[in-house]
Amino acid sequence: MIVVLAIDALELALVEAFQPVHLMQKFHGRTDISEFSLPRTMVLWSSFMTGANKEKVVLADGDKEMWNYRFDPEETLFSAFRDPVVIDLPGFSYDLAQHEEERRLLKAFFEAGDDGKKEEVRKAYNDHAFRHHREIKKKFQDAVAGDHDFVLGYFSIADVIGHLNFGNRMLMRMIYRDLDEIAASVKVPKIILSDHGMQAIGIFGDHSGYGFWSSGTADLGTPRITDFRRIIEGMQKG
Repeated sequence: MIVVLAIDALELALVEAFQPVHLMQKFHGRTDISEFSLPRTMVLWSSFMTGANKEKVVLADGDKEMWNYRFDPEETLFSAFRDPVVIDLPGFSYDLAQHEEERRLLKAFFEAGDDGKKEEVRKAYNDHAFRHHREIKKKFQDAVAGDHDFVLGYFSIADVIGHLNFGNRMLMRMIYRDLDEIAASVKVPKIILSDHGMQAIGIFGDHSGYGFWSSGTADLGTPRITDFRRIIEGMQKG
């Protein structure tokens, strides 16, 4: 079994500050996403799974419609496996309703007229994100315990919570600790990968122009996110 933890917005600087050893693994570093005009989640994960820059394809119908894009399994690295499980990945198995609600609450926060209302929306937003995270964590751990040759779990919690709470160091440390415990529970070869990192914008967070990777077996240098199709298919053959 090969396992991928696809962690949205896992930030290299926070990994190195918090020292979550199971997220770091033996080797870790930045991914190169400089070929993309902006670090968009949907574009980057689509490019990861297909091994090609899909920015023009995904954005052809505009930013709003890109979330509806779905790739056929035969277009992706998952076709190399007998019985793959791919949980909640943008562009493939994404829970659109869940993430639409996240974006609705995020918009409501910035449109709220007073601090009291903002905190009310922030709580609803955070609760919604953590509830979904627990569901994905359970599905992922069940899949890893099963008889599959490939499992990918997409964890959006660091991105979703980070957008409104990046300045809350204690909360971000808690999230990284939980993600580290999930990584520790996987006892087979795994790739840990983020689409982009996160940078502070006051107390909030926004996407940074590089991603994160880690491996327990090989130093990958500074790979492009599109290189991971080749890397993972090589693990499968080897």
